[in-house]
Amino acid sequence: MFLAVGLQVVLVCLTAVGAALWFGPVNAWSVMLGGASAFIPNGLFALRLSLHRGKSPESYPVVFFLGEFAKIGATIALLVLVGRMVEPVSWPALVAGLIVALKAPLFAMLWARER
Repeated sequence: MFLAVGLQVVLVCLTAVGAALWFGPVNAWSVMLGGASAFIPNGLFALRLSLHRGKSPESYPVVFFLGEFAKIGATIALLVLVGRMVEPVSWPALVAGLIVALKAPLFAMLWARER
């Protein structure tokens, strides 16, 4: 779980560096904000699941699905907060950072399978 979150952070940071080099600091900041809107809730969800380890197996589905709903809600709330509080923001760059963060766990699964 934490491997996927770490990979999200690394890929979003690399994307932000690329955005800074090609498009400027506003776009880099927007990429970071979009990515952080995804990897912060994912990190908290991974922490919650790791703290639940060792509890009764019957409670795992409830904790997982409630955590997923909370994670999605937190992601939406962070995106709304960014939209209202941050000026200027580049929406295409913000969405790009969000997409990079949301697709990073796929790469983590590929990497874990190869090892």
